This record gives sequence, C-alpha cells and structure tokens, in this order.
Amino acid sequence: MHDTVMGYRRAQGRFGIRNQVLVMSLVQCANGAATQIAARCGVPAVTIPTGCGEYHDQEHRTNLGLIRAGQHPNVYGVVLVSLGCQWTDPQAIAAAIETSGTKVFHLCIQEEGGIRATVEKGEALVRRLLKEGAEMPREAFPVSDLVVSVYCGGSDWSSSLAANITTGEAADLLGDAGAAIVSAGIRGMPGNEQHLIELADNYAVGARILHIVEEYRRDVLEMTGQSIADVNPTPGNKAHGITTLCEKAIGNLELSGNRTKVMGVLEVGEDVPGPGQWLLDNRQGGNDVYAATALAMAGAHICLFTTGRGTPLGNAASVTIKITGNPETYARLGAEMIDFDASPVITQHRDYRDLGRELYREVLAVAGGKRTKAEELEDFSWVTPPYGKI
Repeated sequence: MHDTVMGYRRAQGRFGIRNQVLVMSLVQCANGAATQIAARCGVPAVTIPTGCGEYHDQEHRTNLGLIRAGQHPNVYGVVLVSLGCQWTDPQAIAAAIETSGTKVFHLCIQEEGGIRATVEKGEALVRRLLKEGAEMPREAFPVSDLVVSVYCGGSDWSSSLAANITTGEAADLLGDAGAAIVSAGIRGMPGNEQHLIELADNYAVGARILHIVEEYRRDVLEMTGQSIADVNPTPGNKAHGITTLCEKAIGNLELSGNRTKVMGVLEVGEDVPGPGQWLLDNRQGGNDVYAATALAMAGAHICLFTTGRGTPLGNAASVTIKITGNPETYARLGAEMIDFDASPVITQHRDYRDLGRELYREVLAVAGGKRTKAEELEDFSWVTPPYGKI
C-alpha cells in the first residue's frame, strides 16, 4: 500500500496530524488558572497533583510527563502556568519542549499579578497559537510515518470476539504499510504472553518479553501478597463475561495482530524508534488513563482504543478512535462515544478482516483531520503513570 495522510510538518523530520495547543500547570497551586484558560479556549488543560515536595524519582516522572506532552507531534504550542515558588523548573521544562519545535510561553501567577491577570493573558496567548496553527498548511505524508497505539479498556465478552481482532487486523495493515504500532498491555498479558513472544523479531526481544511478565508476576506477589489473577479480571470484566486472566489475555493480545513483528520494548517516555511493533513497559499504570497517557508519551499520533462496555476517554495529545464489538454498547453509546462498530463480526457474521480494512481507512480519515467522538466531547485526559514497579 502507498497511502498518504495529510499532516503538519514538524522539526527533526516528524509530522503531526493535529495542531493542538495545551495549557499546562507546573504545580497543583496553578491548576485552577490553567483550567480556566483552557476552558475559555476549548483546548486541553494538563494539570498535576504535585509540583512540590516530591522525591527525586517521582519528580523526574512528573517532569517527564509534562515534557512529553509538550513534545508530542500533534502539539503546535504550549502555555505553561506556574505559581512562582514551586519545585518544577519552568525554564528547564520549556527548553526541553522547545527541542521538538513546539512553541512555548510561560506565565507565572505571582509575577503576572494574580489569577485574573494570568487567565486574561493566557487566553490571549492560546488564541494566538490557535490562529497560527489554523493557518499552517497540511502536507502529504506517507502512512509509514504514522505511529498508532492499540489498547483495550472496559473489556467484555465481545472485545476478543470482534473489537480486538478487527483492531489487530487494522494494526497489521498499518504495519504492512510501514507504520509503527505500540501497545501497553503487560497487566493483561499473563497467560498468553506466548502470542507476543512468537511475534518477536529475534530471540533477545522474546526473552525480554518473557522476563518482564515473569518479573511482574513475582513483584505483584511479593509486594501485595496477591497473585495477578486475584485482581484481574476486574469486577466489571467478570460481570460482563470474562472469567479468567488467561481468557482476558487471549482477547487482549489480539490487538497486536498476527504478523507485524515486535521489534523491541520501550520504557515510559521513550519515542517509538521506527516501524514495526513495539511493546511499552507500562507496568506502573493499572488503569486506562495511565496507559493512554503512556502510549501518547511514546509519540503515538492515534490510539485505537477498544471497549466492550464503553468509555468517553480521550487524550490531550494523541487522537483516540473508540471501537466496540458489543452491539448493545454501540446502540446505547455509539452516537456520543464510539467511533467504529465492530459488532457486525458477531451480529452479521462479517469477516473481521473486512472490518479491519474499514478501520484502517477510518484511521487514515482521522489522520487527515476527521474529528473523533472524544474530540467532539473535549475529553482531553492526561495523567502521567507513577514511578514504581507495579
């Protein structure tokens, strides 16, 4: 395939599919001002519960989350909002973000004369950045420049039967076209890790995947006294037809397709280095918003997010395409929250490969500017996964 998508040229040979503007708080005391600015302009606010009093490792993770948000290829500009006496260093954060070519402004509440003055000036800066972004022309880029993440949240009986296999086929089609695929399903892998190991590009990658899953099993048991299977599947999974962790893992790993080779394992905050499939070691984050943020921190332009039960979750930087295989969920929530209906695999006996091709075309349309349901809802989540083993 030689498809192209229309995007925006970035520094260092990259491209973006949106010209998003973020308002980012550098300390919990500035969250209110950042939120007010963002609300006035209809753009994402990235807020944090910290910014002061963190120990080194968690402080580094907080900074990393802010920097990677600002460096995301879909982000055109950033307005940083600080209080003035926080630990977070505005100059260091701004300098790191600017290396990606993103435009950065910084407002300090104590120096601007208070909240009202900060909000007024922040609104003007955001509107200026939005105007500049809107005037920037789109260019054609090959599909091979895309980075697409895959994730399953709020899964049920239909996820493995329809949504995940459809998404896995779309992921393989993207892989065939030379795009990069990144997943973060380690918490849902135990019991079926063999699937990714068999897709590993070489022995070292397969051994790394096996080691991560075994280490995760051991760490959970040592730190909590429980096995992974004691807490996964979740109560919601069990109530809607998923009975064991192995069963959940079999369905989850359908997202990775069946032919795109796993080239390596990434740590949180690392860029996807090239084409093929990549596994993100996101053991620290156990819920959907952590995982979605970690995948965006890897530079994914788009997240293919499957959900059996339905979720409004979007992301401040990565564009989220919501997919369900449950016909009842689509009937109830599709108009507002779901972008793609994979349930015909079940209800009409459609071939999942045909629906995978349709989803592939939807990815190209969204990359070219088609708005998703999460964008329409302005659900712009960004919660950096915490530092730690589990």
